[in-house]
Amino acid sequence: MMHTTYRQVRKFSSGDPDILCRGPSTGSLRDSILDQYLSFILEQLSLGIKGHRIYESLLEMGHEGKRTNFYSYCKKVIEKYDIDSYLNKNITGVPYNKERVKCHYVNRNSLLKHLWSGKGVTDDEISYLLGKYPLLQEIKECIFEFWKIFNEKCIPLLHQFFDKYIKIGIKNLKSFANGITKDQTAVENAITSKYSNGFLEGNNGRLKMIKRTMYGRAGLPLLRAKILK
Repeated sequence: MMHTTYRQVRKFSSGDPDILCRGPSTGSLRDSILDQYLSFILEQLSLGIKGHRIYESLLEMGHEGKRTNFYSYCKKVIEKYDIDSYLNKNITGVPYNKERVKCHYVNRNSLLKHLWSGKGVTDDEISYLLGKYPLLQEIKECIFEFWKIFNEKCIPLLHQFFDKYIKIGIKNLKSFANGITKDQTAVENAITSKYSNGFLEGNNGRLKMIKRTMYGRAGLPLLRAKILK
């Protein structure tokens, strides 16, 4: 009947009439519910107090607004009052530098490629990473030992692998070793046999991909034609 939404009705029925009747917000400071705390916010910003500390203090004083709204308000305050202590800082108090610090990054894909094939990163990079993150060395050794089992087709090495990694303190490697023991016979056959079910698994994956892309788009005749194509 009123040609509006429930949210809009609730807003005007429970909000402050003085604020609601001002018309559309212009983004100025006077339109904010934080105006009553302006002097306190100015004082804290001038002292260099971090934004999240100021927000926590406002909550203790009875403020019920959202954190994002508070940060937006503080940015307007800083721009309007030109607070010296925040000229070169962002709202959280972390020094802001327009010139991006030059860093050398090793992405995840390159690191995974190195762990599985020994390629992807330079010797200096991997030396630094292994020194900084000792866990990578454990993962690298686990992968190497597992590859060695298949390359040499040696069942005793598999049993040594179980003995070592079932007792290891790294949860994920321990879970990996325990998972293999549940299918130990199948894994031993995969190591010693010259046959592989890769062709079958590849076709299964292809059929599942086709099924998912065709789901809800066509019936069985078209799906059958696409699979047999």
